[in-house]
Amino acid sequence: MEPTALSKVLVRLPNLITLFFSLTLVTGFRLLNDRFHWNTSPTFDITVWNDVLVLVSFLTTLLFIVTAWLGFSVLIERVPYQGSFNRFLFDTARFSALFPLLMWSFLAESPSHFQVFVWGLATWHLVMAIWYLWPVIIKNTSRTGHSSDMLSHVIISGIYYALGLAYYLLIATKWDTAPNQSLRIGLVLVTMAVIAFWSVNRLRNLEKRLVNESAPKQLTT
Repeated sequence: MEPTALSKVLVRLPNLITLFFSLTLVTGFRLLNDRFHWNTSPTFDITVWNDVLVLVSFLTTLLFIVTAWLGFSVLIERVPYQGSFNRFLFDTARFSALFPLLMWSFLAESPSHFQVFVWGLATWHLVMAIWYLWPVIIKNTSRTGHSSDMLSHVIISGIYYALGLAYYLLIATKWDTAPNQSLRIGLVLVTMAVIAFWSVNRLRNLEKRLVNESAPKQLTT
């Protein structure tokens, strides 16, 4: 059957999502270079905690963004865009939201504003969970993901909201009167560890899912 004009357009749209992903990374690395001036006079000092926190935060967020793009790539292969622009518009929004998240990763050195980054991550995952839940809400049996994906986003969103609230109450609101540098560094590093753990676990699950789907089905007798 001759493909429709809509289907011809939809098949090319994933390239635009990849462009959003690429622009986010390019801009992020440019800002990282502006922060540490690695191509002129490097200012990174491993003995300065703020420098270490910024670098760790950036690299951890980068891992998270790469994981999000790999998840998108797997999903678009399994369930291509079809029928409407709805999924494409949602993917455009969620990948555009990754841009400020990478920028906010530099708030790791700001005692009064780091919770903005953490709550931004929490909101991103909450929106993802709602997207997976939407087919159930509208009583549509056609799903574009696994129920385990939705549960994973719900759990990690709750964890990030809790971490952001803890940081806000224990650090941000008290920094001008009773700064606690050790606790601040600890909370930032715990947040980074959670991001890294979720991202690596997500990558392993994606890999395992792809291997299982590509493995030949065993015949039962």
